[in-house]
Amino acid sequence: MARKPDIFDEIILYLKENQNADFSLSDETRKELFSTPSPKPAVTPQNIPVSAPAAPAPAPVSSAIPAAPAAAPVPAAIPQSAPPPAAVRPFADVAHMDWDTLKQTAMQCAGCELCKTRNSVVFGEGPRDARLMFIGEGPGADEDAQGRPFVGRAGELLTRMITAMGFNRATEVYIANIVKCRPPGNRNPLPEEANLCKQYLLRQIELVNPKAIVLLGAVPLFYLYNLKGVTKLRGQWLDWNGIPVMPTLHPAFLLRDPRQKAPVWQDLQQVMKIFGKTPPPPRKA
Repeated sequence: MARKPDIFDEIILYLKENQNADFSLSDETRKELFSTPSPKPAVTPQNIPVSAPAAPAPAPVSSAIPAAPAAAPVPAAIPQSAPPPAAVRPFADVAHMDWDTLKQTAMQCAGCELCKTRNSVVFGEGPRDARLMFIGEGPGADEDAQGRPFVGRAGELLTRMITAMGFNRATEVYIANIVKCRPPGNRNPLPEEANLCKQYLLRQIELVNPKAIVLLGAVPLFYLYNLKGVTKLRGQWLDWNGIPVMPTLHPAFLLRDPRQKAPVWQDLQQVMKIFGKTPPPPRKA
């Protein structure tokens, strides 16, 4: 059974056609894509208690897009990453490793229990000087089998999302995860697993030094910012040491609830503006 075309397919089709042609999305889809979203409150690690199910909404702030990484819209004091257990010595020097040493160390890592059930270490993929970085939660079955991030159905959707943004996944984007080994049954990584493995990710972020980062789903939002509630916090800029960070929904979630693709596209359009990219204009009346 053929897959029904979605928002990202329509954008890609437009990009492949004459850029001067009229934009031919349906009225309903154009309304979803180009309507102005309601303003959302600013988010910082200090004003969102992790354990509280419903915190009072702070005052709305401007949704202006930063012109450069040094001018991230929502400056936030980033919490220090949790230190690894003293018994795990290999992680002590991760913060000072060059790229090749970092990858070699990660590929041989036995720092947590996930090493016992993995088939592959999924280190990450993309150019080392990528200007745009995506961070997910962890490898699934397909990724564990192939040793590459986002290669299953969710990966196919992510590739279409990246293409719709006007980027080439293979040559312009770096993709990594909070953990580099598949959690059994695709469960979320445990705190001890994530807090150890993310040391590799933090060094990857430093070495890549992207112009912007997109967080995919609740897991990277929690383990990088200690924040919960990605469905409420998506679309709101965060800051990582001067790098603008956009949290949004995971592609796997979009496969379960396709209605969320339009809001995610709004999030991605905010990221596009940092790079001077604009979405196809709505068709003229």
